[in-house]
Amino acid sequence: MTAPARAARGGRGPTLLTAALATGATVYLFAHTADPLARGLFTVSVMVTTWLVHRLQRSESGQHTAAARLEGELGASEARWRAVIDSAVDGIVVIDSHGHIEAFNPAAERLFGYTADEVLHQNVDVLMPSPDRERHDSYLSHYLTTGRARIIGSGREVRGRRKDGGTFPLHLSVGEITIAGERKFTGILHDLSARVALEAQLREQQSLAHLGEMAAVVAHEVKNPLAGIRGAIQVIASRVVDDSSRAILGDIIERIDALDSMMKDLLLFARPPRPRRSPTDMALLAASTAALLARDPKLQGVEVEIHGIAPDMPVDPEMLRIVLHNLLVNGAHALGGPGRLTIDIGTTAATCDIRVTDRGPGIPADIRANVFTPFFTTKARGSGLGLPTAKRLVEAHGGTIDVECPAAGGTTVVIQLPLAG
Repeated sequence: MTAPARAARGGRGPTLLTAALATGATVYLFAHTADPLARGLFTVSVMVTTWLVHRLQRSESGQHTAAARLEGELGASEARWRAVIDSAVDGIVVIDSHGHIEAFNPAAERLFGYTADEVLHQNVDVLMPSPDRERHDSYLSHYLTTGRARIIGSGREVRGRRKDGGTFPLHLSVGEITIAGERKFTGILHDLSARVALEAQLREQQSLAHLGEMAAVVAHEVKNPLAGIRGAIQVIASRVVDDSSRAILGDIIERIDALDSMMKDLLLFARPPRPRRSPTDMALLAASTAALLARDPKLQGVEVEIHGIAPDMPVDPEMLRIVLHNLLVNGAHALGGPGRLTIDIGTTAATCDIRVTDRGPGIPADIRANVFTPFFTTKARGSGLGLPTAKRLVEAHGGTIDVECPAAGGTTVVIQLPLAG
């Protein structure tokens, strides 16, 4: 590289230094050389050198300006795309050809409960439940070897696995890109939990509508004949003198009453009435319901303690009395004899919370998952409609009901009702 070129690449300082040296050399030669031709040639050489240095400096400056402009444009473009990815509602996950995570946007963090730092460079199967977790690497290897894709370029419903181990439904779309000769795979993940819950609710509503139609027919065809049969049995029992026959007839009447009660429960479950709301003191309602329980001869020795208060609630007191009575009877049965039940009443900013607790053995997890399923029961003569009916009546008020079983034992049923009604 020539001295002018080196000066130009060095910037303004070396360029000025070169020009100063050239000027000094010219002055020296003019003072010590008498040959006009030599003086002229050297002067021209200095002028040309200075001009070349100036041009090289301008060219180099232009290149630096263009490079800086290009770098700025690339940075702005990257910032725009990063903003788009970070603000996306759906989760976006990028993996390399080995299945290792290279990008994990904020929506994916919210979906799975991991931060990006926790999953970057890990295998993407950490986000999958079994059996997909065990199959993913072989599927990716199969695609890279054969080029035959099962999901890449399309989408399907899968299940994701959160950091806490819970699973949830997802719609996964996978695309393939190549960057610097290396294959990458981009997954776009949409949470389907709300849609799946809505579909389940619609199916339940359709089933309940069919059940309501069936219950109306059964009630019409069964309840009236049952009442006639019961009346006839009572007449016969009044004329029977021996105790054994009277006991048998009494048992028949008891079973008829149980069947009639089940028919009433079925009608109430299938077609719950609209709540007739009125301001209600929940503590007083709980106390009056507990008094009903105390009068049941089969539940002697069961005490009910009531704690807490709440402002008057816009609810249907008769419907909630049915709910509380159902829960207290279930709790008394769980005790298996004398014992204590508690009703705790409190409020949050938006709800009134009612907790009914027994200190029985608790409910196994497999049974707890089905306690609100119609006709599911563990009792010898239970209809399996008590808790499902309670759920229907609470939901008619816009509330929720759930069952908790602490590790220490016992069962707590939690009711949450909106304060606003």
